[in-house]
Amino acid sequence: MTDSTRQRYTCIESAWRAHRDELRGFLLKRGGDRDSVDDLLQTVYAKALSNRPRFCRLDSPRAWLFRVARNQWIDEQRRSGRLKTSEVPEMAAEPPVDEPLDDLIGCIHKTLPYCSRDDADIIRRCDLEGLRQADYAAREGLTLPAAKARLRRARQRLRACLIERCGISFDEQGRVCCHLGERG
Repeated sequence: MTDSTRQRYTCIESAWRAHRDELRGFLLKRGGDRDSVDDLLQTVYAKALSNRPRFCRLDSPRAWLFRVARNQWIDEQRRSGRLKTSEVPEMAAEPPVDEPLDDLIGCIHKTLPYCSRDDADIIRRCDLEGLRQADYAAREGLTLPAAKARLRRARQRLRACLIERCGISFDEQGRVCCHLGERG
């Protein structure tokens, strides 16, 4: 991996390391269970990656991360029927994406066809389209624990495929730190 590739992600990784635990506490305090909070955090991280050029120029990455986390939490509460639009205080708008999805997200989409049909389906629905794991379980006739286990195993197999196809590297905590893009 080149130094310029590492530098492209330094701004996101350093902001994420600095604020991830605080974001988790913020979401847990609002009544989320650990699994749904982890799902929301994953979405926030993906949004930071997909907005990389803009994110890296922000004066306050912490404020952006919290705004996106708050908006994701509100959207989740609305979808579940626990929050009505009239109950939501005025929210800051999420920064628009001014370019296509980040290279890493593109690599995930290009790698999914190399996964089994079941793995690609659950990852596409739950991780990329935002379908709740409980809803996926109901649609597929699974128990929630079975759906969670299926998603976890699918993510593990996708991870191995991404390492091979995209040159993904992980930090000491097992989080993605950088990648080289799709290879052959």
